[in-house]
Amino acid sequence: MEKLLDAIMNRLLTGGFVNDDNAEIVRFGLELVIMKGLISAAMLAVAAATHSAAEVLVFIAVYAALRGCCGGYHANTRGACLFSSMLILLAVISSVKFIQGRAALFTSMAILCFGAVLVLTFAPVDTPNKPFDAVERAVFRKRAVAVSAASLFLSATLAFCKLYTFSLTVSAAVFFTGILLVAGRLTNKKGAVT
Repeated sequence: MEKLLDAIMNRLLTGGFVNDDNAEIVRFGLELVIMKGLISAAMLAVAAATHSAAEVLVFIAVYAALRGCCGGYHANTRGACLFSSMLILLAVISSVKFIQGRAALFTSMAILCFGAVLVLTFAPVDTPNKPFDAVERAVFRKRAVAVSAASLFLSATLAFCKLYTFSLTVSAAVFFTGILLVAGRLTNKKGAVT
């Protein structure tokens, strides 16, 4: 990935699209975009291989919306980020493959409630590299509550329509967001102590 980033940055710098003052910020942004693209491509490949494309697309949409306003734990390396993302995705796919019918409904409601409590208790969680000021914290808190409420409504609507598998994927997005909020909070406290 470094060679790709170097090549792109070289073109941007020589083309005059970026100057030395903002090159580091642009490079970081490019790295994030490329990494998210790679993770999304890997997730879609796994979805196609497991015949779970619809469920995975629903999960990714809700999960991305929640993570974007809630924050939480972020892996320290690209490899760890990819690994943890794939682990979460495989847990979701396994859930929708093996938990069916009313069991999916009850599992969905249980993890939805648990995840929602975590989100409402801890969101938003910033990172040491980009701490929130008071205004940002208030804005992201409002967004987190709104997106969580929309996710709750979506999951309940899907369950009401007896689309239990999709309800479970939405609930899993809320659940894993909540877990990553707790992990982010613990990581931040650990980093503050050391």
